[in-house]
Amino acid sequence: MKTDVEKAVEVDAYVLKASGLIKDKRSYNALMNLLQTGVLMNERLGEDDTVVLCKILIVMKFSYEFIPYGVRLKENSKLDFYNKVMYPPKVEYRNYSDNVLRVGKEERSTRHWAQDILANKEDSK
Repeated sequence: MKTDVEKAVEVDAYVLKASGLIKDKRSYNALMNLLQTGVLMNERLGEDDTVVLCKILIVMKFSYEFIPYGVRLKENSKLDFYNKVMYPPKVEYRNYSDNVLRVGKEERSTRHWAQDILANKEDSK
């Protein structure tokens, strides 16, 4: 079982790689700064580039919020991202075909309604 810190480190690496940003560039370093500190001020990238960076976070379904003159990660956003995006819960599908009655099929020593109709026709002759 991983600790929250290990999960956060794994989320950081995943987001940086999935962002498609080039390593050692200004935007990559700004995203890394946002993930490590939780806050990114507009003066680091400029307002327009900060908005572009936020678009990347939107596409990746990473939760954040705007603050005056910057962007801040929401509380538990890394753990939410880990649990919902990186490792979503498995969906169990139920086989509904077992509950469906089939036409003409007998069920445990009882006649099906179609057989009752045929038996009634034979009895009326």
